[in-house]
Amino acid sequence: MRQPRDVVHFLLLTAAMVAGFIVTGCDRKETVLDVETPNGGVEVNRDVDDGSVSVDVEE
Repeated sequence: MRQPRDVVHFLLLTAAMVAGFIVTGCDRKETVLDVETPNGGVEVNRDVDDGSVSVDVEE
């Protein structure tokens, strides 16, 4: 049987992890363009919150 101290540590760790996920949130992005080619690819994403656009190129 686990000791109460172990249970309390587990609960505190779980609470810290949940708080971290809530604080960081997730990126709200939509993919505008996604092109895959044999030599690489291009992906264009737009942030839903502020409208900024990011372009990722893979070679």
